[in-house]
Amino acid sequence: MKKTLRVLVWTACMLALSLVYADSNEASAKEFKDVSKKHPNYTAIQEMQKAGYINGYPDGTFRPSEPVSRQHVASLLDQVLKFPQPPTDKLVFADVPKNHMYYTPIMKLYNKGIISGGLDKKFNPNASITRIQMAKMLDLAFDFNMKEPAIFEDLNFLHWGYVHASALYANGVTKGDNGKFLPNQSVTRAHYAEFLYRAMKVGKTPSSSVVSKEKAVDLTMRLPVVIEGIRVQGKLDKQTYSQLRSKQLPYATKAFVEGLLKDDYPDVCTHCDSFLFPDLTIEPSLRFEYTQPDAKTLQVHTISLRNMLSSASYVHYVFKNESGIWKMDDYSGEDVGKKNFELTKEEAKRVVEMNYRYSSKVKVTYVSQAKKTGEDYATKEKYPFTEYKFTVDTEDGRETVVVNSDDGFTY
Repeated sequence: MKKTLRVLVWTACMLALSLVYADSNEASAKEFKDVSKKHPNYTAIQEMQKAGYINGYPDGTFRPSEPVSRQHVASLLDQVLKFPQPPTDKLVFADVPKNHMYYTPIMKLYNKGIISGGLDKKFNPNASITRIQMAKMLDLAFDFNMKEPAIFEDLNFLHWGYVHASALYANGVTKGDNGKFLPNQSVTRAHYAEFLYRAMKVGKTPSSSVVSKEKAVDLTMRLPVVIEGIRVQGKLDKQTYSQLRSKQLPYATKAFVEGLLKDDYPDVCTHCDSFLFPDLTIEPSLRFEYTQPDAKTLQVHTISLRNMLSSASYVHYVFKNESGIWKMDDYSGEDVGKKNFELTKEEAKRVVEMNYRYSSKVKVTYVSQAKKTGEDYATKEKYPFTEYKFTVDTEDGRETVVVNSDDGFTY
């Protein structure tokens, strides 16, 4: 009886560790019975197994279609990125006691702010992880820079995981599924191997007191979306500003929370497309300047092109670093008029190319340009600008596109 029990315990441990531990020497030549070379995730699974991060089951299978658990995701991330030991040995999650097999890696991720658990103060270590939960963990663990917002049919900016999915998309870690992200779908063992493999190829963003352009763009693209989402959701939930205040503090300084964000809250609209911050998509890749007057201050200057819903403007942000965390500290916008973008022909062509970035086999050809006259909205002064005309050839045929040099309006 004791021998049988010992065998059962050993088998259970092997199953629990099957995704997490492997001997790299044995792994280098190992093939899984249920992962053929034609499997879409074959390369990722094999490379992760050769590196010693994952293993299969005792019967020689990998079981690629089975869901991966939250505890295994935490353990794998810790192995790959080698997070520091938790500063204190404490109990945070009711279902992750100190003697839990994965207590240490889970606590490492918790102390890094990568996981937070649920409202019931549980981590649910054995539960399968969803695609959006995975996106958050990978984004925060690798400190990815969000270079542009992603467009997924089933994930809008109000969703708490929107910026995380966008960060993964911008770094090539996820491509979506026919235009959808499928945020609530469980992640399989094969898919997680693929996601983690891609994330490792991108690598963790190095930390530095000197802000890189990529980090400056990330703050400019990420924080306004997060803060705007919190504000709109607060209105939808009929929350007072005092109820909403604490939710903004992780992303905005106290001065900004008590200043512009508070003053503008009564005007937050839940049934229109008018927001406090401009909806930037391609603009930072066109015009973007940033300065760092000191280690804790970042100033950003970019533009917002005119579209069917909003006018064009010069955009100015100030970010402050508080205890190692960058937060929004100020925002202002200046509408274009007599002082405008004055886009060159090359810049106008880039605007067209970036607007078609999701199409394949795109060819943009310059056709002509013409002088037009605009009027400054504030001063009523007349000013000249150039109208550029291009043809765009895609798999769907040919289109004619016009770009205004003063505000970037494309039609």
